Amino acid sequence: MCCRIAQFSPFEVWEAELGVQCVHSGTRQSYNIAPDDSPIVLHRLCDEDVASAECVHWGCKPCRPYPTHFVVNARVDRLATSDYFKPLWRKRRRVIVPVDGWYEWPTIQGIKRPQYISRKIGLSFLAALAYWEPGATIQPDGAGFVIITDDDKGGFTDDHDSRPVVLSSVDALAWIDPELTPRGASVLMHHSLPIEAFQWWEVGVAVGNAQIDSKDLIRNVVTA
Repeated sequence: MCCRIAQFSPFEVWEAELGVQCVHSGTRQSYNIAPDDSPIVLHRLCDEDVASAECVHWGCKPCRPYPTHFVVNARVDRLATSDYFKPLWRKRRRVIVPVDGWYEWPTIQGIKRPQYISRKIGLSFLAALAYWEPGATIQPDGAGFVIITDDDKGGFTDDHDSRPVVLSSVDALAWIDPELTPRGASVLMHHSLPIEAFQWWEVGVAVGNAQIDSKDLIRNVVTA
């Protein structure tokens, strides 16, 4: 699963990577964004011709009035079948979470050791679904987004069997295109960047404290 992300590059870097200019209502930079926080999300949920960037709550309680609990990730194999996510999937509520990297807590030799994961070259665009409605004056309690994970591809680190779906810049723009059908989006999810495109290393346990935000959080503690 994905339970911490980092967004610290200037917004202009994201735009350059995508090759487009986005309409944005404010930006933020952080090395330690946790669920219940509000990272930058890219979307075209209003059917506009250009992507919009807004800070959106991470986590949601989709598909009311079903009994629900707060979720922050959604598995690929449940998007089209789960009562939680099926309505979002059919309505094409697709968004992108641009990140410099993210953190995982695999158990290595019996100990949870946080790892920072990023692309070797370039930035990462995480596929996500949104329950949040842009422009709504009143948002339902728990409205936000979930990051899509793929358990089939395996994780990046020992004893960790899932990973977020990471798209190329071209596929990221296609993902948020409102004209893309759910079937077409299913194909894109299987274009997730291969494990060879990434690097990772162990970081300090301080990243587990969501109140701490520092460049030191991504420092390699093994080689330091």
